Amino acid sequence: MLNRFNRDYELNILFPNGDLVTILPEINIDFESEKSVQGGLNVSKLQIYNLEENKRNRLIKDREDVKSKILIELKAGYSKLETIFKGDLLEGNSTRTGADIVTTLEIQDGLFDLQNSFTSKTVRGDITNQILDDMPNTTRGKITNLLTLLRPRVLVSNSLKLIEENLSQDETYYIENGSLNIIKSDEITSDYSPVVSAETGLLDTPKKSMNEITFKTLLNPQLRIGGLCELISTLDKRLNGLYKIVTIKTSGSYQGSNWEQEVTCLFQSEYKVL
Repeated sequence: MLNRFNRDYELNILFPNGDLVTILPEINIDFESEKSVQGGLNVSKLQIYNLEENKRNRLIKDREDVKSKILIELKAGYSKLETIFKGDLLEGNSTRTGADIVTTLEIQDGLFDLQNSFTSKTVRGDITNQILDDMPNTTRGKITNLLTLLRPRVLVSNSLKLIEENLSQDETYYIENGSLNIIKSDEITSDYSPVVSAETGLLDTPKKSMNEITFKTLLNPQLRIGGLCELISTLDKRLNGLYKIVTIKTSGSYQGSNWEQEVTCLFQSEYKVL
């Protein structure tokens, strides 16, 4: 089983002038995030305890400020750290709670390009690549075979909104760690399927609703939305099998007891790997 006493994290903050600030486990943090393949921006909330005054002052940011790009990456895990969340700061502030000064950060993956990108061009062929040219902070991830335009079309709007508007009914998009992914319901981004069991951190008996399965596990960075997992439950063996991960809610407290994920998956007999 994953050792809850061996957990670790690294928080990197990149400011517009290129300064990189790294926060390590001598400082306590709480975090929660939600990632989904169902469209929209993935979100995270991070609380940092008793950060140095000069650093927390640099993290003050209002929602109305759409031009300041502060990139935040949280890595966490056990013996090996992997990215749990990466995105742009939406809002930051500090308040006093008892003896602590708590800096609260709200983060969204792909926020800066959502707020600032704009496309105004005539296109044909692969629409997505041409729109991505107008999104300098977003890279191309795993993208399904999209319909191409045979005739020119004029596109004038926010770039990310245009991508969303040009999806077909069975396609969804999401941005993870700065990469745009577009997948269909029967597609996955990787055929790697980490095992979820009591030995690897499964915390409860999985729950079934229609063709959805939800379970809680100790934080496992190998679980990725759009990918697979192999579920092994000793209490409800009928649920055992291979599932596509569609939503992951992660929460942790470095000095507390919480360090876990709630994962929602879909069962389907066959998947196509992008």
